[in-house]
Amino acid sequence: MKHLALVLLLFSISCKQETVVTETVDTREPVGVLYVASPAMPVREKPDDKATVVATYQSGEAISVLAKKGDWAEVRTGGGSGWAKLSDLMDAEAKKQVDANPDVRFRIMPLPVSAPSAHGEIYIRADVNSDGEVVGTQLIVNTTGSPELAAQNEQALKSAKFYPIIQKNERKPFQYFHKVTY
Repeated sequence: MKHLALVLLLFSISCKQETVVTETVDTREPVGVLYVASPAMPVREKPDDKATVVATYQSGEAISVLAKKGDWAEVRTGGGSGWAKLSDLMDAEAKKQVDANPDVRFRIMPLPVSAPSAHGEIYIRADVNSDGEVVGTQLIVNTTGSPELAAQNEQALKSAKFYPIIQKNERKPFQYFHKVTY
């Protein structure tokens, strides 16, 4: 009986299969390096607008291009590769120009304040933090004669959200000047 137990134990150990992990790493050399030109660039599984998003890159990030196919570029991701639209990418010269003159873009626009009988302009300075949130405003000009209208426009601007400005791979706070004409 002891002999049978020993044989069964040896048999069960010898039948155990080891799990084989195969991980494919893309070792291709990039054909070039481009930079993300859009505020947030999706990288898709296939060169198709409806394909699954496998990664997202932010404005200004460098990305290795492995191949180009029509309007698409195959790019390296942390987990392999994916496809990005060439129109969302820029070369080093364009990146230098963007870094020198950053483009302020809204993620969420301020809601318009309607005042059909008002005439004049309201000019507001907004302080925006490195995450794109408005942290303060200052009324600079109000020629409408309505402090309430200016306050409503300031409140609308405070609810807006911006895409962060990224320079040298760092998010930067900035000021935005908002003009409304009635």
